[in-house]
Amino acid sequence: MPSEERASRGGSRQLTVRFSIEGVQSGQSAPELRVYLFTHNGSLVDSRPARGESVTFAIDPGRDYRVTVGPDVMRGEVQPADLAGTLLKASSLSRDWLHQIAPEAMEFRIFPPIWRCWFPVCINVHGTVRKLLNPGGTPPQYAPICTGTVQIFQVDLGCTLDSFTVIQLETLKTRLIDKVAPHNPGAPGTAGNATGRFQKEVASSPSELANTLASLGPAGLKPYIVANNRFLWPFWCELIPDYLFCWQELTEVPIQSDGTFNAEICFWCPEDFPDLYFEVVQNLDGVETEIYDPQIACSTFYDYDGTESVDIVIDDPRAVACQPTQNPGPDYLYVWPTAIGNVDLGNVNGLETGGGPALGEVTVTGPGGNPENAAWGGTLSLQMQFHPDLQANNIRYYRWSYQFADEASPTPIRATVTHRYQTITVSGSIITIHLNPVTFGPQLVSGPSNPGGTTNLFAIPDPTLPWIDINDPLDRPFAYFDSTELLTPGKSGLCTLILELFDGDGKFVPCNNPRSSSTIGDQPSDPAGPGAFTYILPQIGGPPNTYTNAPMFNITDHGRLTFQVLVDNRPTVAQLPGVSTPLGSTATDPCGVLHYSSGSDNVEIDYVAFQPGNFVDWSLTVSRGISGVVAEIVPPAPATGTSAGSPGSPVPFNNSASALLGPCLQAAFAVNLYCRARITNGYGQQSQYDSSQTIAFALLHP
Repeated sequence: MPSEERASRGGSRQLTVRFSIEGVQSGQSAPELRVYLFTHNGSLVDSRPARGESVTFAIDPGRDYRVTVGPDVMRGEVQPADLAGTLLKASSLSRDWLHQIAPEAMEFRIFPPIWRCWFPVCINVHGTVRKLLNPGGTPPQYAPICTGTVQIFQVDLGCTLDSFTVIQLETLKTRLIDKVAPHNPGAPGTAGNATGRFQKEVASSPSELANTLASLGPAGLKPYIVANNRFLWPFWCELIPDYLFCWQELTEVPIQSDGTFNAEICFWCPEDFPDLYFEVVQNLDGVETEIYDPQIACSTFYDYDGTESVDIVIDDPRAVACQPTQNPGPDYLYVWPTAIGNVDLGNVNGLETGGGPALGEVTVTGPGGNPENAAWGGTLSLQMQFHPDLQANNIRYYRWSYQFADEASPTPIRATVTHRYQTITVSGSIITIHLNPVTFGPQLVSGPSNPGGTTNLFAIPDPTLPWIDINDPLDRPFAYFDSTELLTPGKSGLCTLILELFDGDGKFVPCNNPRSSSTIGDQPSDPAGPGAFTYILPQIGGPPNTYTNAPMFNITDHGRLTFQVLVDNRPTVAQLPGVSTPLGSTATDPCGVLHYSSGSDNVEIDYVAFQPGNFVDWSLTVSRGISGVVAEIVPPAPATGTSAGSPGSPVPFNNSASALLGPCLQAAFAVNLYCRARITNGYGQQSQYDSSQTIAFALLHP
């Protein structure tokens, strides 16, 4: 019966696909096959793993189909994003089934040159996902991203270069040569995969790469770039825009609770290992948010063979990170004040002795990378770590207070502290993060043993909740000490910080550290007996993140913890009172037009670079016309800053007229003075206390 007649009757019929794998030797395994049924326009209708020597499909006798026999790329019945392209690259065999002809069966004979590459080559893609908590800070601080999805893509560099015009390809070649050439002082980009591999394999022969690129015409350039992508990728970083790349998604994998991810990816007939690119998404309260989307050219892992860890660092402020892993603490109940901002308390001078010439100052890294002493200022974010069993032992609240040297009694710190924890819902493959705020305090706490209650207490966080870290200083500190006391200029001087613990009724709980005779913050009714927990502090001079039991100096008579910080909220002062020569000064001519008679005449520039506590670094430059800087003072960066002069008592910067004028007979000058405050809040230098001034003058010959 003609196929047209069968089609006109409707219904369905059976199509049998027979296949045979030729040339399999004794003891040799055959590859796992799958038969794919597509519509004539490439849509997948059905697929069956090859069991035995044939498979059968139910088809519509009035439609056309295409049958493909190839490797089983749908492992676990998961269809690749580009199934047709994957089968084409795997050298799969395809034939059309036309309803006008309508054969009852189709037969495929598969010979060794084809089926030998239908064995999958599989690799384990693995890595970590972290959030950079303090972009630009030193040292960098990280927290794991423990919920989200890593999207893994394959980049096709050959397809990408095929989209280039001849002019674009020639431009890429020229710019590559300019970057690769040994005379180029610029270093290759480092945003992608391991730069150590690049330095080992490429840095010794950049001239060879440059010479080879220069010798290639358009026909040879593309295959050379593709073949040498693992050598050349650092140089074309930022040269190829994302929209020109050919790429396809291979899979998506969830991030594990420790911030790691892994996936098995298989390829058929690979000419080399794949070029892989990664993005990270989180679903935040129902909104899919792309938190990592770097430039493809700079961030692709070329020729990825599964041996290298793909370590992703995210700086998107929206990214939800888990709290950084706690430092190892002792196995007994403890409370550990760890840092102010990101500065470890071990950097506070005299923290555990109360002595020394720079008591309460902090050692930080200066602009040149050198250690320098600084004062504290602004709002100080107090970081802490708690033993997880404190609440189970009825130690439930804490309170911070402060007392400047000129104050008679401590003042509780009352700024609200709110942290957030995450809950997760899973719907299919969508993992949604919900953020739940918890306000720790301040609060009034009372109970049967303390009916009057205690004010300004803050709850110790529940250790069983998955606290998150999105923004610091919003998600990590346990107290915010505004050291300015809302005064202008801000409060300054030696300040004692006081920490207390309380039970579920709001009653004070003493520590069990050895006590000193200090009574700062103590109340007559406070118990003085042994306590249930221990205060610990950083081990001064020890490795990072190590601790010691707080010594007697830091413990009051009734069992509170104290230590001192030097606060200085006084701004710097930058002044340029005037310029003078033997023939005049800006005091008599505020327009700044000064005369000189000879090149040996002295030009005196008066200046003040001042901070009352000497917490200042400063520089002064003199620029001539458009010639740039012709004189300057840039004092070395000592451990402790030094003021120059003071308001009302400037110091001179003397230069001869000829030294300033250079080849000019007369010229205009700009004087720039900048004072940088050596004051930190633990996250960064407090630039609100910086100051600067600029003045101008001219030297004329009469």
